[in-house]
Amino acid sequence: MRHVKKALLLLLCFVLTFVTVVPATTQAATNIQDVPTTNSKYGAISWAINNDLMSTNGANNFLPDGQVAERDVVTMFSKLDKNYALTYNESVAYNFYSEFYLPLEGTFVASNRSKTITRGQFARIYAAFKGLDLDEPQAVQYLYINDISTGSTGKKTFADFNPSTKLTRGDLAVFLYRGVQNASFAVQGLKKAASGRDNDKITLPPGFMGSTGGEFEEPNDNDNDFVGPPYVNNALQSIDIEKPDLIANDEDRTLITVSLKACNGDPIADDKSYTFRVTSTHGAKIVDASGETVRNVQSDGSSVSAIVVAPALTKSARDVISFELINNTDPSMKCLVGEKLNANVRYAPKAEMRINFEVYDPKNLDDTEGGLPKPPVERPKLPEYFTENLVDVHWIDPGEKKFSIGQQTNVTNALGVVENKYLQYGGNDATYPALGYEGAQLQFENYDISVYLFEKILDYRLKNSVTKPAKTEIMYMINDQGLPIYRIQGIDDAIASQVENINPVGSIIQLMSHMPEEKKLTIEHYDSVIAIYNILSNLSNYDRTVLLKYQGGKLLGQVEAYKKRVEALKESAEEAARPNGKDRYTKVMVTLVSPGGDIVTDYQGTVKITFDGVEKTASFVTNTSDYLTGTGHPGTAVAYFDSIIYGDSKIEAELVNKVDPRYAMILKDITNKTISKQIFTNPYFSENVCSLASEVAYVVDYSASMRAVDPTNYRGKKTDDLIKQINAKNNIVIKTNTKARVLGEGDTSTVLARNLFENEKDAGATDIFTGVKLAMSKFSADQKTSKSIVVVSDGKTSRSSLNETIAAAKKQGIKVYTVSMGKKSQINEKVLKQLADETGGTYFHASNQMQFHKAYQTIIDSILCKKVYPSCLNGGDLFDSSTVTIRKGIITMNARIPSDCPGVDRVVVRYSSVSGDIQFDLTKRSDSVFMLTKNVQVMQDFKINTEVEFIAYDKDNNLLSSKKVKVSN
Repeated sequence: MRHVKKALLLLLCFVLTFVTVVPATTQAATNIQDVPTTNSKYGAISWAINNDLMSTNGANNFLPDGQVAERDVVTMFSKLDKNYALTYNESVAYNFYSEFYLPLEGTFVASNRSKTITRGQFARIYAAFKGLDLDEPQAVQYLYINDISTGSTGKKTFADFNPSTKLTRGDLAVFLYRGVQNASFAVQGLKKAASGRDNDKITLPPGFMGSTGGEFEEPNDNDNDFVGPPYVNNALQSIDIEKPDLIANDEDRTLITVSLKACNGDPIADDKSYTFRVTSTHGAKIVDASGETVRNVQSDGSSVSAIVVAPALTKSARDVISFELINNTDPSMKCLVGEKLNANVRYAPKAEMRINFEVYDPKNLDDTEGGLPKPPVERPKLPEYFTENLVDVHWIDPGEKKFSIGQQTNVTNALGVVENKYLQYGGNDATYPALGYEGAQLQFENYDISVYLFEKILDYRLKNSVTKPAKTEIMYMINDQGLPIYRIQGIDDAIASQVENINPVGSIIQLMSHMPEEKKLTIEHYDSVIAIYNILSNLSNYDRTVLLKYQGGKLLGQVEAYKKRVEALKESAEEAARPNGKDRYTKVMVTLVSPGGDIVTDYQGTVKITFDGVEKTASFVTNTSDYLTGTGHPGTAVAYFDSIIYGDSKIEAELVNKVDPRYAMILKDITNKTISKQIFTNPYFSENVCSLASEVAYVVDYSASMRAVDPTNYRGKKTDDLIKQINAKNNIVIKTNTKARVLGEGDTSTVLARNLFENEKDAGATDIFTGVKLAMSKFSADQKTSKSIVVVSDGKTSRSSLNETIAAAKKQGIKVYTVSMGKKSQINEKVLKQLADETGGTYFHASNQMQFHKAYQTIIDSILCKKVYPSCLNGGDLFDSSTVTIRKGIITMNARIPSDCPGVDRVVVRYSSVSGDIQFDLTKRSDSVFMLTKNVQVMQDFKINTEVEFIAYDKDNNLLSSKKVKVSN
């Protein structure tokens, strides 16, 4: 059996390790020229050399101050690790430790393995190796507690450890020597990616972070939007709350942004990043842009932001969202340590009419969903009294989606007495019924899998169990959302031995063995195939080579074929769901929600839906639940419209006829009202008019400040579209924030198979030049291909390497096209404009999604046609601002045109009325400002509508743009 073999192998490994690695204060076999025997590190260095962990050079010098690469640490860990019984090959060791989630940067990016690491990074890696998920301060304290380090002066504070200093060879020898001397050196690892979940297990002593220990006055609660302690006024500049009032429905959300300076009032550099813990006094979720719950957020230069999701409540409540600086070692931010920067938000339960949409257009199948909300899923019950450890599975019922699990654990009986017993859910004791697993996080090894695969594997193992009655083991854990994780473990020996014990490769083979043959695939298998394909798409080049060797590469082709098959099945199912006779359409769905967030599924009545000037009436009788997407609800009103509006448009809905008397009071807030929703449908690019052999790099900013300018990650989706449209010979895709990382490189199909930006999170500071320089290093030496870089950012980055980067790009003949997102006040245009202008590219500012699309369309034409196009994004949103105000009898008309759109010669404001139209030419005050004031008496003979139109013309009187606005009185 596999487990018996593994036990024997580990036992042998333990014996060998004990014989060779137990520290001994013997003399080094080689005389060390640069480390005298009187040196305090000599014993550890001698031990490291004798045990083949380190070596001297040809001159017998050890070089104790030499820096250490991450790969060296991994190799040494593997040599000392009693649980490691494989070859000391670098890739094999990284694959082995990937199962234990050590915070290594080279696990999936091989180029990071050669990078040197800091003492603080080593502390985190060592703590994770020992089974603790710690941030750097707690990891350093862990080294102190376990006598691995004494600090540089013996003070044993965080600063005394010098966490940002590079780890040296001498340091590493001492740390490992003490680690082996003081305890068993065997990997325990983590259950998921490191994020500081065990920080509360390590208590930092007073003064550890360098605090003065002085107490600040606790901020009083008041009605202001934000509260800052009086001693941090220099640091705290503002707290901006996007929406202070939220609907208490577990859906509505707001972005809170804190703007800071250093404690002395100096600006914070754009490449600086600090960690803040964000908390809610009322249990609101703090999430990232993807909706995943987080506890800590990183600042980006001077700003730090968080997304708050209102809880589902039946009563109104007020909440305080607090930002607290943690893990700080920067003296310039010392005044914020221990302080909470508070923002007040309010939650109120309200009835809602939720509007969603789908688009079907055979010419553009890449963007069809309108942000459909997922239906509420019943949270699976946690097994009370169970510890996060192995549990037995006794039986599974796929029909009911329930299973019986048991564990030896401590249980408190009815008398309050704790007794150790075997507790089985779904056993003979009716007090503990079988548990549901649907909605839990289901895994094989450390990879998420479908319900189907989970059931198939457990059923197979139970049927082949050697115990009577049958049972099999799985690992039980709890994730950050408080949901159970049920992880099936163990790759068959026969498989593992053929694929060098590489976990993801073995997992693919094992999972595929539980799938039906291709011709028997149904839509039910869609999630299973995609789960397997996701493992495949994230394989390293080496792992993929190993998989290709297995059965002559047959399985690799089989996974690809399965994916094509289920996607075809999905497309067929979607086609069958389309209404007859409609070649293209916009599908609008309206759902009623009662206060507190519950979906109304039995409303008897109708709603009038208006889209693109067409009205339709629909009843709340359609079940739009979709197995594939997990979206939709029973009791939805659905209407189909023949038109599609790409870009921005509006949907309106209003309850009509008699309101269902059962819901008259519950829905009173939305009766006799027209509810509107602004929607955006992603446009497709026009057909390429030119072709060119090209290499294009895409450097996309995912720093924390991008959360404010692009909360929906439209830049990621649209960059995928751009890569596909340009179809370059060589694509280089890079994500950048504090650091830069290659997400994919190669031809278009290879790059797009990697789900590039789908799971990327906005975090950390901004350093776009690191990303640009990394991109330049990846271009080929082929002189026949044009070379371009597309940069997407808010421009909030350090300028220190701007000139160096421009010079390097010009030397290589690389044009850089830059695109900023958001309001002008949110971006730094100067850096992006200079980078583009001086490399022969173009800078674009996109204030919304439609303009971002237009910028990308222009970049396509610029690269493929080798032409220079103006950066002005003409269209309905040409105006930066356009206002008409009436105050004290004076009408003021004001229009501002972007400075990069010099073609505007005049601007007209047109008023419509029942008595006829009247218009005024605004006076041109500068190239970008047009203004006019008039006495309101000019309008006294007209009944003016509250909506007016601004129209821009060029010098030949050609209409460039128009925009309608409402008069502000």
